[in-house]
Amino acid sequence: MPHIMDSEQEKMWDSIKTLIDINGDQAKAVFKAAIERSFHQVGLTAPKIANLPFTIPKPDDLDRLRAIEKQMREAYNHNNYSMYYKLFVDYVEQLSKTSEQEPLIRRELFTSFLHQQTKRKRRPHYRVNRFTSAGVLVEEEKETTNYYSPGDVAKKLGLSDQTIRRMCSNDKFPGAYQTPGGHWRIPRDTFITTDKQDEEAETILNKIDAKNEEAGEIDEFDL
Repeated sequence: MPHIMDSEQEKMWDSIKTLIDINGDQAKAVFKAAIERSFHQVGLTAPKIANLPFTIPKPDDLDRLRAIEKQMREAYNHNNYSMYYKLFVDYVEQLSKTSEQEPLIRRELFTSFLHQQTKRKRRPHYRVNRFTSAGVLVEEEKETTNYYSPGDVAKKLGLSDQTIRRMCSNDKFPGAYQTPGGHWRIPRDTFITTDKQDEEAETILNKIDAKNEEAGEIDEFDL
C-alpha cells in the first residue's frame, strides 16, 4: 500500500504545479490537502491551520518541499528514524516559509507535534438513551457531528479503513476515542482542510486526470 499512497501524493504535487498559474485558490486547496496527507503518512496529525495566511511556494521552493517530503516518507517507512527526525525538521522549516507568518506556522507545527507525544486520549461523556430488546446498552454520543468515522477519514486521506483504525489504536489522532460499541470516532478539528475544501480538491484532481487522459492542454477557463 505505501507505493500506492506515494503515487497519489506525487500526483497531488504535480497538480499543484499545474494550478499555480491557473487558479491560485484551487492550487492552495490542493496544497493544503497534500500537506495534511504528508503528515498522516508519517503517523502525525497536523494542527488545524486552515485560517493561517498561506502562500503558494514558487516552483523551485515547491520542488524542494516535495523532495524533502519524499525523503522523509521513505526514511519513516524504512524505520530510519534518525534520518526521519532530521528531515522532519527540514520539512517544517521549509513549509513554514509558505506562510506570511513564518514564525507562527513553525511554532504551531512544532508545538502540536510535541504535544501529540505526551497528550492523553480524551474520552467524551456518554449518557444512557435506551436499552434494546436484547438488553444491550445503546450509547448516545455527545456532539457526534464534531467527529469523523474511520471511513470518513480514510476517504479524506486516501488510506484504507484498516489503516485508520490502526492509527487510532496507536494514538495518532489526538482526541480520538472508541465507543462502548467498539467504533472509533475522530475529532473533525484534527484536520487542516474542511469537507468543502476536500471536495474542491477532489474535483480539481479529477478534472486534471481527465485532461491528461485526453492528452489535451489544460485551459484555465475549464477549471
